Amino acid sequence: MVQAVRETMMLFDKQDITQEKNITTCPFCQGRELIKKGQRQKKYETAQVYYCKNCDKKFTPGATKHKTFPLRIILESISLYNRLNTFEETAKNVSEKYGIPLSFQNISNWLKDFKEYIPFQRMREFIDKKYDKRDMLVESKLFHNQIYDFKYHRAKTDLILNEDFKHYRFRPLRDFLELIVAECPHQIFKESQLRASEYKDIFNLDQVKISPKTNAATRNTNFVLQAVTNNKLRHQILQEFMLVNDSVTVAVEVPVLLDKDDLSHYKNSLNFIVPITLKDDEIITGHIDMLQIRNGMIHILDYKPSARKQKPIEQLTIYALALSRLTALRLYHFKCAWFDEEDYFEFFPLHVVYKKKRKKNKLTARRAGSPG
Repeated sequence: MVQAVRETMMLFDKQDITQEKNITTCPFCQGRELIKKGQRQKKYETAQVYYCKNCDKKFTPGATKHKTFPLRIILESISLYNRLNTFEETAKNVSEKYGIPLSFQNISNWLKDFKEYIPFQRMREFIDKKYDKRDMLVESKLFHNQIYDFKYHRAKTDLILNEDFKHYRFRPLRDFLELIVAECPHQIFKESQLRASEYKDIFNLDQVKISPKTNAATRNTNFVLQAVTNNKLRHQILQEFMLVNDSVTVAVEVPVLLDKDDLSHYKNSLNFIVPITLKDDEIITGHIDMLQIRNGMIHILDYKPSARKQKPIEQLTIYALALSRLTALRLYHFKCAWFDEEDYFEFFPLHVVYKKKRKKNKLTARRAGSPG
């Protein structure tokens, strides 16, 4: 557990504590004609003041506008506490790292102030009684050409599956996640040259409805990324925050693969339209950003900066096809989505590969069948 705490606190280490994200839009009018107008000195950081030429207003951005402490300290403290550390343990760890005195009251106040971003709080009391903090989360570094930080929230998954009957059917997903650390075929991921993310424009999307949605993922992203100035850390910090603090994310960086036999099953047994051909020794691999269980569905999520300019249908559909085979759960139970801090788009992967035959109009059919 000490190692897990250490790694959680290292996520922000590649950026200075006083760094803040550059703002590109005005929070009042969404205008983009902004200029920097001096700085406001706070106790532990310096905040940039902006002036909007469009609406003639000054503002200091960020969720910590009226807070003494930098957002990164608040985020680390909240996550450490929700990893089942006590108030005192959390305050001690963060204080020692940053050399800033924190009290348990500071952390208690942040949990109240930012409760909309941490619905895990409702689960924590039940989980704390049943799980040791060393067993609550499964974490492993997967060396698959690059390093993927696979994490699985065992306690949250158990609670979600047991508290709602419609989620009970997803026990095979839990079984799969439990086996990853011990049985993941790492050599395949190292040797495979085919990535799910590399497939583009291969599916017929005629009957696929891509729906923009209002979702907590965008709100969480907007909140968390205010503290991230190193773009290379965006995925990792967002994944950690959502896994530890929301009530639906059960795993991140989940390894999946799809081979020739899987494709044969979809094409020949289910009559799915999957326009991919693989040789006997070829395997498509990938790592799912986030897995969620909610509303009777398994959700496959991918964080994509500038989401509205992207359409990773192929990548997400391949993830769903792979996970469906690995868990023996029907594709019907999966939804896919991509998002950023502003937009969230979702679709049913089943609609991508299975096309309903349109029924002919009775009058048209009768005419077509009549002679002459």
